[in-house]
Amino acid sequence: MKSISINSLALLATASLLSTTTLAAPSSSKSISSYKSNDMVHVFGWMEDACTGEKPPYKKIAAKNTAFTDSIRGKKASGDFVKPKPQWLSEYRNTIKDVKMKKGEPYTEYRVIFDKGVTYRGLPLVEYTFSFIPESSGGENILKFSSNANVSTITSNFQTRTMEYWGEMEKRGATYDPKNKTITCEFW
Repeated sequence: MKSISINSLALLATASLLSTTTLAAPSSSKSISSYKSNDMVHVFGWMEDACTGEKPPYKKIAAKNTAFTDSIRGKKASGDFVKPKPQWLSEYRNTIKDVKMKKGEPYTEYRVIFDKGVTYRGLPLVEYTFSFIPESSGGENILKFSSNANVSTITSNFQTRTMEYWGEMEKRGATYDPKNKTITCEFW
């Protein structure tokens, strides 16, 4: 199995969950730069680029996401851990209520739980989960919205496209689960 770093994982995300809806390319959307600082589109907007963050302006956003997750995720020879809050990126530290980590089979999962007032494209964002399979390329990134959020109003911002992935041509993009109010990028 091919080994890949967590930094590269965010750029290799894809979606294929059962009982979810694959999201379509945007027809028109509000510019990412027009959102307030407590709107996490500046960090998680890379997911809108077919879960890859390869194209401008998404490439810069993917780099911010990597810095965000690296400031939270600690690594030692003995395994992963949540870094102390003073080490989290200062610009987001006060928007995070808590971070929970769970080592399970097969994923190691970090759940970033946000304070009230944190949004994604103006919708209340409850948490962001990033998970991965240690020593592998698998994992997922999940945006979880509040139960009263009308997520369908932003799903058109999430693009899908066919691209090469591990030597195969695949349709890539996020999935929306209306029951759980989540948008997920999955990769393997």
